[in-house]
Amino acid sequence: MLKLIGILIGSALAVAFLIVALGVPEFSTPEPEELAEQATAEFVVEQVMQPDPEPAFEQEPEPGPAPEAAELPLPDPIADVDPAPETDALIEQIFNPGPEQVVEENWYAFWSPFRSEIAANGFVSKLQETTGIDYRVVKVKTGVYEVAFAYEDDADIQDKLVRISDATGLNMTDG
Repeated sequence: MLKLIGILIGSALAVAFLIVALGVPEFSTPEPEELAEQATAEFVVEQVMQPDPEPAFEQEPEPGPAPEAAELPLPDPIADVDPAPETDALIEQIFNPGPEQVVEENWYAFWSPFRSEIAANGFVSKLQETTGIDYRVVKVKTGVYEVAFAYEDDADIQDKLVRISDATGLNMTDG
């Protein structure tokens, strides 16, 4: 509030200083004669600002043997290139892709649930630093957050559990 009052007082002082230094400004409507002069001046400025169209110069052909060379068609470098069949197949595949194979990701929750999402995220960040495996925090319900990693099959689960055990020193095996 004090800043606003200061800004208003400062602005009022600046306007007062300008009035004292320069005098009171005279506000008046322009006379019809002045309007006509102003319109004429604007029209002249518009005419000066527009560039004149450049005159078209006709060039006369130079005599000599040049017309024979000009009659020869130049080869089109793009038309002479025959794309390889592999390239056509790749282009066709890019512009008309077939149905994509959907890879279903399975997530394996390997740790007891956390009560806080912040704690689960902190655990995940430390595990990612040490193991390099991608982890997710899965919200089961309010106050229950599980940490899981993606897997393809049972062998992949066991491999990742061994990697976690080796990196952290925790016993993650089921036996």
